[in-house]
Amino acid sequence: MHRLAHGNLYWPYDGVRHTMLSRIGWHAQDAGAFKRQAKVAQILDETAPDIVHTNNLTGFGSQIIPLVKSRGMPVLHTLRDFGLLCSRSSLFKNLHDCDSHCLSCRMLTARKRSAASAIDLVVGNSEYMIDRHREMGLFHDVPSRVIYNAVPGILDRRPDVTSQSVGATLHLGYAGAIKPEKGVEVLLEAMRRIGLGNWRLSIAGTGDEEYVSSLKRDHADLPIDWLGFVPVEPFLDQIDLMVIPSIWPEPMPRTLIEAMSHWLPTIVSDAGGSPEVAAMYPNAKVYHRRDVQALADMLASAIAAPSARRAVDKSTLQTFSVERLVENYLAAYRETIAIYRRGGDHHG
Repeated sequence: MHRLAHGNLYWPYDGVRHTMLSRIGWHAQDAGAFKRQAKVAQILDETAPDIVHTNNLTGFGSQIIPLVKSRGMPVLHTLRDFGLLCSRSSLFKNLHDCDSHCLSCRMLTARKRSAASAIDLVVGNSEYMIDRHREMGLFHDVPSRVIYNAVPGILDRRPDVTSQSVGATLHLGYAGAIKPEKGVEVLLEAMRRIGLGNWRLSIAGTGDEEYVSSLKRDHADLPIDWLGFVPVEPFLDQIDLMVIPSIWPEPMPRTLIEAMSHWLPTIVSDAGGSPEVAAMYPNAKVYHRRDVQALADMLASAIAAPSARRAVDKSTLQTFSVERLVENYLAAYRETIAIYRRGGDHHG
C-alpha cells in the first residue's frame, strides 16, 4: 500500500477562509500538474496495475487520469462529489442548485472535464450522480454502473422492534454537519410549527460555532438536545425516528443507509440521491425539500401515531452490504478492462 498526502496548498475542508491568492493557487494546482505526479508515476511504473480506480480527486489533481492513460492502463472512476463539474464540488451556491456552469466553474474545471473524458467506465454511488453529470455534459458516451455505499455489519443487526406507545414522548433525531445546506433550519422551523408536545429532538453533529450558537439561541424554548459529535451507532439505537432534511443535492447520504441498518423510521427530503434509497426502504417517507409544512405534517402524524421499527427485507439490506459492494466492484473492474481492450467504445 502507498499512502500519499494530496500535496495541495491546504486541505479544502479545513473550515478556514483562505485568501484569494491562496484559492487561485489551490485551484491552479488542482486542475494542472499535481504535486505528487512524479511519485504516482513511479508507483504506476513499479506496480504495473491491471486497472486504476480513482475516486474523489479534489485537491489531489484530476490530471492523474491522463497520466494513467499515457501508460496504457484502463481507468474506472467513482463519482462521490461534483468536483469534476464544480469548483466547490457541490453544484450548490447561495442555498440553491446550480442549473448550469457559471463562468468561474467553466474556467476552473475545464481541464478536469477534459481529463475525465478519457475514463473507461464511470460508477455513481447513486443513479442521480450519473444522471446529474450527464445533464451537465459529462459521460454521455461512457459506460456506467451504480454501486451504492455500504454500511459494515448491515446484515448482522437485529434491532428492537417494540412499538412506541401512543402518548409517549417520541424521540426524534438528526445526525450530520450543522450547516444551512443540510436543512437544519427547515427541521427547526417544522418543529416550531408543531409546538410543544410529546416529542424531543436530539441533534448530533457539529458546525460553525457562531451558526450553531445562533440556532441554539433562537430555539432555546423548544425541547432540543444539542449533543455535538457522538458515536452514530448508540445514537441510532436511542432515537425513535430519524429526520434527514437536506436541501442540497447530496450524492448519497450515508445517514439514510445507517438508519435503514437499524430499521429506524425515517423522514427524508427528496434532495439528491436520497429518494432512490427511500424507495427501497419501507420505513422511509419522503417530502419535497424546503417544504416546511409538509415536513411538519409528517412529523405531527408520527408524534400522534408512532411507528415501530419494521424489519427490512434481507435482499434490500444486501444492496448496501460490504460483500455486495466488493462483488459489484470486482465485476466493474472486469468490465472496465474489457472495454479498454476493445479500444474504448466511447473514445472513438
